[in-house]
Order: sequence, then structure tokens, then C-alpha cells
Amino acid sequence: MGQDSTTTALLAGLAVLLAPVLALIAFLALVVTLLAPSTKAACTAPATPPAVTGEGGEWLATAYGPPWEGIQGEGITSTRINLQHDPHDYVIAVDPSVIHLGTYWHVVPNPWGNPKLTFLAGDTGGAILGKHIDIYDWEGRTAQLAWGTRHVTLTPAAGNGTAGVLEAAPTSAASGGGEGEAAGCVGAPEGPLPLTAAQTAKVLSGGLAAAPREAPQQVKDMIAAGNRLHGATYGYGAGHGPPLSTLQPAYDCSSSVSYVLHAGGVFGDYAWVSGELEQYGEAGPGKWVTVYANSEHAFMYVAGVRFDTSWKGTDEGPNEGENGPRWRVYPEVPQWATWVVRHPPGM
Repeated sequence: MGQDSTTTALLAGLAVLLAPVLALIAFLALVVTLLAPSTKAACTAPATPPAVTGEGGEWLATAYGPPWEGIQGEGITSTRINLQHDPHDYVIAVDPSVIHLGTYWHVVPNPWGNPKLTFLAGDTGGAILGKHIDIYDWEGRTAQLAWGTRHVTLTPAAGNGTAGVLEAAPTSAASGGGEGEAAGCVGAPEGPLPLTAAQTAKVLSGGLAAAPREAPQQVKDMIAAGNRLHGATYGYGAGHGPPLSTLQPAYDCSSSVSYVLHAGGVFGDYAWVSGELEQYGEAGPGKWVTVYANSEHAFMYVAGVRFDTSWKGTDEGPNEGENGPRWRVYPEVPQWATWVVRHPPGM
């Protein structure tokens, strides 16, 4: 009994000595929890610009572009968009202390006379300071000089929400942001995926798509993924570095197709180039999903609606004239090239 009493006394003394240490450890853990960044993956789309970035009002606008020489540079923007590889991008050079790079804007008027165009703040310039933008114009020096110097109005370009249009499906991970994504990203639709009673998908007036109500969930997930890319711009080689679970501000043809397939659970974690998509899945058209590819370009149909970055002469819908991955309305498969036709197994 004497030995037991001694042991008990020693343990009690040790507990008294350790109590402050344990309390300190608990306190430090609480501080780390409160101050450390959340481990929940956040949307990687650009942050919403602050109020100073042109909620209306007049901005000075000039124009730049090819021929690429002298002060015009080499056609590669400060955000590494290669305008020589894909000349038909809508890009503006901005002062990054006033407008965040990677954000999207409507510019009215603009050299193309289309107020619906979405411009990416994707470049900078030594003379572009304060409320001054430089609009990339691929049509050449004559067009740039004709534009001259004008006053324009800038407004942030956001994704078009479709909640309450047609019918609505319950919100799912696909319609509100998949793994590595968060709802509310730039270009992401607000609310649940819209549905239609038709047998095929439908492109809505805002440019997003409604999925057939009776379509498989994988198809609905792909249409929701295509809607999430509505605010993205086109960038040659864009979207090929990070995993497809992370939403990016820009995509090219093959990375946008890869992104949509990935959302449906029928593709790997990283984008393929268009030549690789010639070997994707199984040969021939699918019941719900069909991929068209060659060594230069790729696009796809999901539930009868084309998803494509190419639009010139092959889009008659609400996204006509807008570059980047969009749902396209056209009565036939584009015939400007020869395509290898593939589809996901079982779809």
C-alpha cells in the first residue's frame, strides 16, 4: 500500500506539472486553427476587382496589336497569352494596380461594336496607367489608328445566372463547383443547373445550357461544367498545367473538352492536346457525348449541343462572336476540317 500511495502521489504531481504545458499546447492549436488558411480548396478564378476598378464611368481607351514590332512588342502578353498563336482573343492591357489581371470586362464602345463582348484583363503596358486601357486589335495598324483615343465605359463581366429558368435540378457538386472548386467563381452559373423537358440540351438566351431532365447524371455534370467555363477566355495552351479539378481563367480547345469530360467522370486529371483526343475513348459518335478532334482542334457535343472555342461562321446562337469555350448553335457539324470522331465508353 505504501508503494501504491507513493506512485499515486508522483502521478498526481506530474499531472500538476503538465497541466500548464497541455493548456499552452491547446491554446497554440486554437490560434493556428483561427489564423491559418482554410484547407478547403478555393476557386482559383480571379478575385472580384475592388470598387475603384470602373463600376461605370469614363476610361481612356487606345488600341494596340500587330504588326508586332517596336513598342508593340512580340505578341506575348504579360500573362503569357501568345497572341500570335491565337490572334482572335479579346484582351485589354490595364494598370494592374487599378484592375486585377485575369478579370473580365465589358468595354463600350469597342472596336467591334459589340457590347456583349467579354475582354480579359491580360496585359500591361508602360504607358497604361490609372483609368487607361489598351484594347488588343488584331485587324492591324490601320484599324488601331482609326480607333485612336476614345472614352469608354467599363463594367465587370460576370457569369449569367440561370436559377429559376425552365426547371431546376437539386444543387450538386457538379452544378456548384467540383472538387477543388467553389460556387461563385468568375463565369460560374448561380444556383442549380437548369433543366429542360426536351430530349436534347438547350442553349439559353444568356449563353448557358439547360440539360435534358431525363439525361444521365454524368451528362448533366458535363453540361454544368460547360456552363462553369462560360466566363473563361481562350488562351493557346491554357488549362494544360493545373489539374482539371481546378477552375482556370482561360482554356484552349482541347483543355476545355478535357475539363468537361473530367466533370463527367470519364477522363483523367490532366488535359490532353487535340491530337491525343483523336485516340480518346471509343471510335464513332456516342449516344450522349461525341468528341471531334484532329491535330489542330477539338470540340464536342453533349446531349446534342456543341461545346467549342471556335465560333467564326459556325455559331448562330447567343454566344455568336464571343471567343473562349461556349455552347454553340449551328445546324450541322463544322465542315472546315476533317475530324476523328470518338466517344466515352458507354455514352
